[in-house]
Amino acid sequence: MSRRVEVVIIGGGVTGASIAFHLAAAGVRDVLLLERRTLASGGTGRSVGIVRQLYPTSETSQMVVRSLAVFQRFREAVGGESGYVACGALIGVSTTMRAKLEATVKLQRSVGVRAEVLEPADLARVEPRIDPENLGAVLYEPESGYGDPTAVTNGYADAARRGGVRIEQGVEVVAIRRAGDRVTGVETGTGERIDAPIVVNAAGLWSPPVARLAGVELPIIVGRHPVFVIERDASFGRPHLVYLDLAGGSYARPETGGLTLTGSLTDDETQHPMEPELLGADVSLDEATEVLERTGRAIPRLAEARYRRGWAGAFDITPDWMPILGESPVRGFWIAAGMSGHGFKLSPAVGEMMAALIVGATPLINPAPFAFGRFAAKAPSGTFVASYLG
Repeated sequence: MSRRVEVVIIGGGVTGASIAFHLAAAGVRDVLLLERRTLASGGTGRSVGIVRQLYPTSETSQMVVRSLAVFQRFREAVGGESGYVACGALIGVSTTMRAKLEATVKLQRSVGVRAEVLEPADLARVEPRIDPENLGAVLYEPESGYGDPTAVTNGYADAARRGGVRIEQGVEVVAIRRAGDRVTGVETGTGERIDAPIVVNAAGLWSPPVARLAGVELPIIVGRHPVFVIERDASFGRPHLVYLDLAGGSYARPETGGLTLTGSLTDDETQHPMEPELLGADVSLDEATEVLERTGRAIPRLAEARYRRGWAGAFDITPDWMPILGESPVRGFWIAAGMSGHGFKLSPAVGEMMAALIVGATPLINPAPFAFGRFAAKAPSGTFVASYLG
């Protein structure tokens, strides 16, 4: 049994759904998205959904600005709900980080980011519950916040279907067919052959083994990143802002029901590789203790919070903690992977860029920094903080 399509997208997370939507918007009608489980069942569904705008390069800054604009008007731009909450985000840095922060913010303002560098003593006017004692400066992004990655995925998928995209769940790609240096299609676990001149690897945490099916090795490590859920005390009051404490090494993101999601910003996930199949596994209170102590120092009122649960999240990490977006050495085999923790917040711009590249148009943002061949065998290392200030 066989059939033919123009484009096969492998992976039904937020990246794959966004690419499908943007390809349909670009006029590509014969697009097939294959997801081996259900939409958003991988890394997307375990993302904390924070949208912050502090990035060290012009290209990533432009991408997050474009993405934020979509989250803010998702119903009009795409359809459905993004669950976006513009509560504001604060990013605390140490004294030694301040000069780099100020230089980065100057760059970001030139591409449209609204942000203000606060003195620690001025923090109280924005969020008085954060302890400023060990901070050298605080970046305030009033438009930043968090969204719902699963809702965004479903919104993109529904809109893609309206544009003619076929989405098939419960279908695993087990082989990628080639003729010489060009891809010719895929084979599924049901034995079906699907002929296609373009195949897009948007398989997230599973992107390295998918790439190997085409004879391509991706410089990606899947690193474990636990997420912990705590319940704020009833007297806490209004939800806190999103807080990313680069000086102390933790983050805190408010959630409905009096909950807060928190985790580490200093653990080197590249030193803690994880099998993707363990995504979502339970974590213990003992594992959470150190991170919760850091979070409690950053926002002292959260030291009184009750631990509820946790899960094993993960990042698909490249050597420079930035995505791979572009064509692989196998012609027609495109890569949108290695999101390194940025997948949700950049997903609108990633879909837009990938669709432009695939149809041969000029992307609105320079794609060169995300090209497959940029690494020269460099191994992934370091921590997520490198993606804030470089």
